[in-house]
Amino acid sequence: MRVGCRTTARLKLPERRRRNRRIAAYAVLAALALWGLTGLARPAARVLGTLPLFQAGRVEVTGLLYLTREEVRPSIPVSEGESLFNVRPAEIIRAVTRNARIESASVQLLPAAVRVSVRERRPFVLVNAEGLLEVDSTGTILPPLARGLIADRPVVTGLSILARRPGARVNLPRFDDVLRVVTLLESPDVALLPEISEIVVSDPRWFVLRTSRDQIPILIDPKGLTPRCMRALAATLRDLRDRDRRVLGLDARYRGQVIVRCAPDSLGEAPAVRDKV
Repeated sequence: MRVGCRTTARLKLPERRRRNRRIAAYAVLAALALWGLTGLARPAARVLGTLPLFQAGRVEVTGLLYLTREEVRPSIPVSEGESLFNVRPAEIIRAVTRNARIESASVQLLPAAVRVSVRERRPFVLVNAEGLLEVDSTGTILPPLARGLIADRPVVTGLSILARRPGARVNLPRFDDVLRVVTLLESPDVALLPEISEIVVSDPRWFVLRTSRDQIPILIDPKGLTPRCMRALAATLRDLRDRDRRVLGLDARYRGQVIVRCAPDSLGEAPAVRDKV
């Protein structure tokens, strides 16, 4: 048995050597082929880049909401008619996202075209700080639009911020409370945001929401505010609208109730307190 094993081993050894030599030969041939293709790639790219199909005949910009193509196109480092083989998507993304209004971007190379898809930051609130600043939901200050347009969002007053340059972040606990309140106002089961034109945060104890139609002040506690409280406030305000009450103010700082203060000459008798829903 030992002799047989040694014979078998002697027979397999040359086989392994031949197999290893074949693998080494294939690796050398593959390396040579790759080197040859690499050497031919540049001349081939230069030749193909002269054909219209492989040129950036047009540069598309998609996904725009507030920005226009004319505001984004100058930042894209691609010349019309440039060879698609010279286009660097990573450079385009870096250049485009330098605009603080653009959150992210992606690039597609198409036949005779380059498509840049952007995702804009959405203005969430306006902050009154020596002019109106558009701020998104992360607290990032957005640069003003070239056309001078501004989003129809609630204006936050009474907030002292130091950084006002585009791209800076508003890092204040008070502003975090503002973002939370606006998120609740905008939720589908409350849907009260179109009614609110201003959020006054100057008093450290509460916020004052002012309605856009008749400037009714609404007191809220930003720390103790819950979705249930906001639903009750929305229901109370709708009820007052349906009854055509002239309201001097609402107080929603207390859990379980919304206190309504009506004008003396308001028709009928409005409820002073409404339970939460």
